[in-house]
Amino acid sequence: MAVAGRLLQISSTFRRSVQRLGVQAGSPAYRAVSGTMRALATDELPGAGDYETTFAPGRAHVRRVSGQNLWILYRFDDEHVSVMTVRDQPPVPVDE
Repeated sequence: MAVAGRLLQISSTFRRSVQRLGVQAGSPAYRAVSGTMRALATDELPGAGDYETTFAPGRAHVRRVSGQNLWILYRFDDEHVSVMTVRDQPPVPVDE
């Protein structure tokens, strides 16, 4: 079941992490990150391949960017998806 749509909130930390990783506007990596963010706004969350990791304070969900060595950390509720940061190494899953 898809959600009608959540408001996407992009943190300044996310913007800085994209720049730090050298993801340039118009590049394949940039297009893949943008597509993943659009999916986060409309997909049922967490997705089948998503998992939780520690991210202060508390936890965040993680989604890998398709075709890239990039992982987006996000939090969500019924109305919003907050995109926190992007990493170039897979975050460690939380053991339940």
